[in-house]
Parts: sequence; structure tokens; C-alpha cells
Amino acid sequence: MKVVKLETFALRAEPAETYWGARTWSSEQRMPTYPPESRRHYLYSRTIDTALVRVETADGVVGWGEAKAPVAVTATCALIDELLTPLVLGSRLDELAVTWDRMYAGMRVRGHDSGFWIEALSGVDIALWDAWARTLGQPLYALLGGRQRERVPVYASGIPAAPAGSGADGLRAVRAEAETLRGQGYDAVKVAIGVDPASDVASVAAVREVFADGCRVYADAAGQYDARQALLVGRELERLGVGFFEMPVGPELLDTYAMLAARLDIPLALDSLAGRFRALEFLRREALHVLQPDVCRAGGITETMRIAALADAFGARATPHVSIGSAVHLAASLHCAAAIPNLDVLEYWVGTNPLGRPLATDVLVPEAGSVAVPEGPGLGISVDEAAVRALAG
Repeated sequence: MKVVKLETFALRAEPAETYWGARTWSSEQRMPTYPPESRRHYLYSRTIDTALVRVETADGVVGWGEAKAPVAVTATCALIDELLTPLVLGSRLDELAVTWDRMYAGMRVRGHDSGFWIEALSGVDIALWDAWARTLGQPLYALLGGRQRERVPVYASGIPAAPAGSGADGLRAVRAEAETLRGQGYDAVKVAIGVDPASDVASVAAVREVFADGCRVYADAAGQYDARQALLVGRELERLGVGFFEMPVGPELLDTYAMLAARLDIPLALDSLAGRFRALEFLRREALHVLQPDVCRAGGITETMRIAALADAFGARATPHVSIGSAVHLAASLHCAAAIPNLDVLEYWVGTNPLGRPLATDVLVPEAGSVAVPEGPGLGISVDEAAVRALAG
């Protein structure tokens, strides 16, 4: 059960449509008020990018993982190839926590407790869990303590808010997207806001009219507001019955999160959590109600489950963040979501995913607002290795 081989694959796939986050938070959108555009420009690739990790044991068992790499995917692969692989080769699958500590400690002295390093580590950790569960002939959720649920509720992610100044035409487009998703059977949806406070509130109101009684609407500002804007928009979202307010301000602003949590009734959520230590800071300040660890960004399955347990100890909920990712990302998230007792709801990207079924035809998709938990060994999906190698070129 020792790891004898580790490979990475830098994947870039042409999208069928522009990713909803890029449509909302790219440089093409400009808020007419503070903060300035220089603080709001996020980098997005023109393709759908990610880094897949393949591990193989001396027994011939193969496990797959994924490291979040929406930009600069070759950088993530280089970190794994040059720095993490030497730490992992020869390690035992039944010592996953030991291997995780060894990887995390590798760059801690240099301050790399988030970003590319943890994302790279995440991909290796997922692959090791997949290989270990396959070695035991068990679905991965069984190794996490068992299923709390057989199907995981999901929300459709997402609908971009109307551009500032687009008026009635912009709101009609928002409503049309909401009606399409509602017609597909989703009973929960997230709106990407942070474009302009007035347009954002109007867009959420339009979606709420479509997703009415018995449905859930969430809002994600991606840290685009200042404290005052976040407070004003948060009050309007409360009035509209929004389920949670995701990243209202930048993730560095812990004091602002604590202030907003104290002055708003709407639950605050955050996906930009690099690990349990960062999560603990927010929980101690009562600054978050919904923690959204991304299994491919926040330290893999090992750290995602730790973050969920921390949230549970503080009476908070945990809901894995997914957004852009491959079939591996979704499968790993489903297993974590199945085992997390304090789960809220799982994110599901509703775009046409060129890294979904083209890489694993048995990856499950939502039906009536939920996704079944994979039953097979490991991640429960069959990654098409030939397709992965072909796409990686």
C-alpha cells in the first residue's frame, strides 16, 4: 500500500459558455462607487482549467485527486511535481494524516499556509484518500465515518446579477436565467452580486420572484463591497429572505465580518478558507455562520472534514464550495457532504462542464435538487485516463 508513482495533468478545456463568476467579477464589470476597480479585478482563464493528480501504489491501485487551479495550472502542477512528490513517494496509505502533516510543514516556515501551496496539497490528499478507499474496497464516505444522507441537496450556481446601468433589459435577462433553472427542477439557486448595490438587490429580488415559497436563494458578493455597502445590501437580502450572504467583503477583513455578523440576521458565509486555523479565527469571533471549505483548495479531504468539525463545535454549518472543477472535484465534495453532520447545502455549477462527464461518464448529476452519493469504491467514479492524457496533451 505504499505510493510508488505520482503524476500531474494540467488540463485546459474550451468552455461552452463563459463561467458565471467571470461574467460577474471580471474587469468588464465596473462598480460606479467605491471600492475602485483596481481592488476588484480578479483573474480568470479563458478556458476551464484544473490540475488532476494520479497516484499509484505498489499493489497497482490508482487514486485520483484534483488541485484547484482556475488560473496558472502549470504552476500548481510544478509545485506537486518538484516539491510534494518527493514527500509522498514511499508513504503508506494508512498514514494519511502523517503524509498531510509532512506536506503542510514543507513550506510553513516560508508562510505558505494558503494559496497555491494548499491547493497543490489538496489534490494529492484527495488522490491518496481515493487510493486508500479503493484498496479497502470501500466508498470514501465510509472512511469518513459513514453517510449522514444518501442524497446531497444542491443549489444551482449561479446567476450573474444584472450589469450596472442595464435597467429593465438586464433584469429581464436575470429573470430568464432563473426561470430556466427553476424549469430544470432546481429549488435552490445562488446569485452572483457585487456589481452595484442597487442592481444587485434588484437582481436578487427578480430571482426571488421566480424561486418563491419553498425555494432557497443565496447571494455571493465575492468580497466586492466595502463595509457600508455590505451592511446596506445585507439588510435588503434579509428582507428578501436570502439564505446566506457569501463573502460580503474581502476575506482579510475579519473585524468587518464580526461587525456584519453582529448587526445582520442573515447568515454570513465564506468560501475563501485556506484551512482550519483560518476558520478558527472566524469562529472565535462569531464572524461566520456557514463555512464553505473547497476540498480542492482548503487542504483536501483531510482538512475539509476538520473544518466541518470545527464549525460543528461552534454551532455553525458547513457546505463544501465547488464552482469550477472536474468530475473528481464533484465526487470528492459529494463524499464529504455525505459524511458532514452539520451540512447546509452543496454548491453545483450548472454550466456545461467540459471536465465533467467527458472525463468520467459515471459522474452523477442532480435530480430534483439533489445528487446521489456515489456508491463504488473510493470516489465512486471511473476516471477515463486516456481522456485525461489526451486533454493534457
